[in-house]
Amino acid sequence: MKLEKILLYVEPKTAVDTISRFTINLARPNNARVFVLSIILHPMQKIKTRIDEQAWKRLYEIEEDAFEAGIKISLLLEELEKISRDNLTQKLIDLSKSYQVDLIIFASNAKININKLNSGITIPIFIVPPQSTNNPDVKNKSIQ
Repeated sequence: MKLEKILLYVEPKTAVDTISRFTINLARPNNARVFVLSIILHPMQKIKTRIDEQAWKRLYEIEEDAFEAGIKISLLLEELEKISRDNLTQKLIDLSKSYQVDLIIFASNAKININKLNSGITIPIFIVPPQSTNNPDVKNKSIQ
């Protein structure tokens, strides 16, 4: 299977270092483009700037790692009126089809409805377990 496009979904509590390193190491030998997606609740205008800034900061951290590794990357920040497992899952399905990705990656603690995701797509998914964030072999692997 050729991986040309990978969708990496990160939530606010996702351990970004580990999952981005894993995704970059997977993308590199395939010369794949990585789409990094973060979804936030559509905030009231008063707090919109702060929430946007926090989300973009996380996305830029991943972008920096990808840039250093020579990986093509696109950052996606989406807003939803209501955050629920079904809404998040439907957004992943819609974006994976829109960008025609070959693989979706997310952390095992992501608020995703796996059954709905599996029935809505025909591509593989890779779920990064939370244990990998405590595994020194994964944590200390450098991006070259």
